[in-house]
Amino acid sequence: MAGIDEVRELTLDAPVTQVTLLEDRALVRRQGRATLTPGLWRVTVENVTPVLADKSLRGEFCGASPGAHLDDLRLRRQMLVKAKDRPESMQELETEVRSLLEDFRHVTQDREHQDYCFDKIEKILAKALEELPEDAAWGQLDPLAWRSQLESLFQQLRSLRGEILTGYRTQEQLHDRINRLIARMQSLSRPDMLYAARLEADLTITQPTDNEIAFEYVVPNALWRPWHQARLTRQETPQICFRMEGCIWQRTGEDWSDVDLIFSTARASLGTEPPLLTEDRLNVKEKSKTLDIEIRDRPVQTVGLGSAATPGTVNLPGVDDGGEVRTLRPPTKASIPSDGRPYRVPIFSFTSEATIEYILIPEIACQVILKSEQTNRASFPILAGPVDLVRESEYVGKTAVAFIAPGEKFALGWGPENALRVQRKQSQKGETDRLTQWHHLTTTTELFLSNIGAEPRTVTTTERVPVSELEEVTVEAIASETTDGIQPDENGFCTWRFTLAPYSQMQAQLVYKVSKSPSVSQR
Repeated sequence: MAGIDEVRELTLDAPVTQVTLLEDRALVRRQGRATLTPGLWRVTVENVTPVLADKSLRGEFCGASPGAHLDDLRLRRQMLVKAKDRPESMQELETEVRSLLEDFRHVTQDREHQDYCFDKIEKILAKALEELPEDAAWGQLDPLAWRSQLESLFQQLRSLRGEILTGYRTQEQLHDRINRLIARMQSLSRPDMLYAARLEADLTITQPTDNEIAFEYVVPNALWRPWHQARLTRQETPQICFRMEGCIWQRTGEDWSDVDLIFSTARASLGTEPPLLTEDRLNVKEKSKTLDIEIRDRPVQTVGLGSAATPGTVNLPGVDDGGEVRTLRPPTKASIPSDGRPYRVPIFSFTSEATIEYILIPEIACQVILKSEQTNRASFPILAGPVDLVRESEYVGKTAVAFIAPGEKFALGWGPENALRVQRKQSQKGETDRLTQWHHLTTTTELFLSNIGAEPRTVTTTERVPVSELEEVTVEAIASETTDGIQPDENGFCTWRFTLAPYSQMQAQLVYKVSKSPSVSQR
């Protein structure tokens, strides 16, 4: 029987079972089971990532473990100095790179020697051509000998030029192959190729028991971002199939095979220190007799399109504004290799009826866009992120969404309608009232719409007029000269609904006048 002070060793099989992904790091949980007899034990877990944060390392016994105590837990790192300690795939790549570098060196030496010979023969040929007039002056005329010597030199030059060009092409090919291999090595490089790491736990066991031990630690080089896909089907009733995924990148040095993933919106990297206070001096300044104004574009702040009034509605904050921390769990397990590539894991999906319309905002783009409005039917919010757009079975592009609460409506743009063409012209005319000295600027916007398709289209068209915040500046939409007498809303938007028959065209016009008093100057 072993003595009470003898430390027995055990290599525990504790694979990664759960990973909680945060904004710029991950919490990894390993778990293993072992039957231990009374005494002192040193349990080792091999092939652990060497980049884990030591201060985050924690171990515990899962469930009831009477008579078991965890005395100490640490990480041992060892640098892999010898090439044989590295994986076979990396050894093969390094060997191939060294071989190609040696070939590149030989080809470079041969080409440099050919360049040297080419330069020498060119000098010999130049000397020979310089001596021809002197031989002729002394009456030493031998055209056959001259032709034979010159042809031999030119032949050598042509041969060397071909060999030099071949050498250059070979160098380029070798250079490309070497760069590709180096890029492949960089993509395959992982922290565990430079360091070997293992966990060591010292245990005290007072009675035989079947113990399940868990280890947790935080690792960098891992992150996730929301990614979405929307599929539009237009049969009898338009529908949107919306899917939210978590896109994961990780190069921690350990592969996560068949693990439970948890996506968290917690931002552990945010600091808690208050901002520094600085002086804010107030100065008294004489009021100017003239009023300076400037035209500014201010976006109308909208996120979702609202939801139906329901009792007990909860106001859900956004993700990036210090709101409620959420955790999302995929329905299935996933495997994420440590190669730095993106992997997308489905989190949830829903199907919603959609309202389809064609919209046109010619001030931004002279294109008619297909727009859909749908409702978030999931019990989870849609987090802000990019959206892949698929119409029927065809990928048409990409857009983005903001934070959308459960039950809230939101809109998606599906790209331009090719059958609808738009042109926009704008002209301005200014005049000053001689009596009041007020300046009036009249702006005329003309729209030309045409439908070259075989189906009728109804287009919701929006134009904008400025909105004044001052009494000294007034804005007036001239209804008598504007199509359908449309007047702007509180944000200055004028909206029409035009119906274009197949193979038809139409014209619309918006006229508004901006008036400012003599005391106003514009920048």
